[in-house]
Amino acid sequence: MERCRNPWNKECKNDDIEVYIVFKGDKLPICRRCWSKIAEKDLEW
Repeated sequence: MERCRNPWNKECKNDDIEVYIVFKGDKLPICRRCWSKIAEKDLEW
């Protein structure tokens, strides 16, 4: 099972994957909780 690979929160190991993002050429699974936090911020990748 895949685990969250949020590049801004390396401690997260949740497995409820919400979306995938491409970050520095890698496709990363992002969990629901991290995606909610990322969506609130003004980040570019």
